[in-house]
Amino acid sequence: MLVRRQAGLSAIALVGVVAGCTAGESGPPTVPPAAQTSTTEEVTSSAAAPSLTRTVSPEQRRRLADLTPEQVCGLVDVGDLSALAFPVDSGHPREVGFAVRGCSFQARSGERSVVIGAQPEGYGTLGREEVDLGPVRGSQTLHASDCTVFVPVAGATLQVSVTAGETSAEQCQTAQHVAQYVLAAVVQS
Repeated sequence: MLVRRQAGLSAIALVGVVAGCTAGESGPPTVPPAAQTSTTEEVTSSAAAPSLTRTVSPEQRRRLADLTPEQVCGLVDVGDLSALAFPVDSGHPREVGFAVRGCSFQARSGERSVVIGAQPEGYGTLGREEVDLGPVRGSQTLHASDCTVFVPVAGATLQVSVTAGETSAEQCQTAQHVAQYVLAAVVQS
């Protein structure tokens, strides 16, 4: 129980560190947004979110555990992310320690952001509440200023955090939709 609590506190601190980093110079993402093909599986966000269907062939999916922060930024299209969440600028790669990589997308206006991160394997159940993300299950945690969704994937844990001045269930729903969108581009098992 103490280990899980310490891990939870570490992950919460990590979300703050990754989300709170200042913007730095970054080159173009090294992973192009996934191409549309006809022989693939589809992940569709529920009706509550903007209608986005993302189709990624299994051959184009990447192992989240192997991606650099720049490549994590390339897992999403800024236009699609803006439609799922709120208008955002291009992502800024982040690396915290040796095991945590991510990308922060700041809102074009206001104090909101979306952070997509790669945590070590085993953090998928870190959230307080279980959530259904279509073909997989994850967990989420709602705090005063963010909602974070954790999803176990092959060799890593996908983390999606939506921050705002004040959070509500809407930020958690947004984090879930973004997680579903990203899941289409990563190897899940």
